Amino acid sequence: MTPGDAGDVLIRSGVILTGRALFKGWAITTTLWLVGLYIVLAATSQGFLLDLALMVLMYGYGIALATGVPLAWILGRLLRPIRNQWIHVAAFFIVPTLGFWALGSVLGFGWSIEALGLWATVGLAAALGRLAVWRDVAVR
Repeated sequence: MTPGDAGDVLIRSGVILTGRALFKGWAITTTLWLVGLYIVLAATSQGFLLDLALMVLMYGYGIALATGVPLAWILGRLLRPIRNQWIHVAAFFIVPTLGFWALGSVLGFGWSIEALGLWATVGLAAALGRLAVWRDVAVR
């Protein structure tokens, strides 16, 4: 057999984010961001803290599952050839921050620095979630 025959086993190289690592990162990221969101909303609300908590949990985890997991998977695939995991952590901060800032601006939140600060909380949670799965990825 020569290299490249059908019998060869392909080994993916780079940083491989496993399904377990993806779920763990999503859970940490979402929980961090939702706890922060709940604290801010609870401090500024007029009561109804249990109702507010249930709303944040239901909508927050659902939206994060529908949007966050696919975006994290795509970003992980794009970053696969880069072996330096600090670049991954930085990208998981920068991409969600700027992406949600642009999306929020299109939806009418504006291009202000205050809005960028709001969306940076999403990026920070994503970066911390990626940092939390540092040892759970396979580097080849």
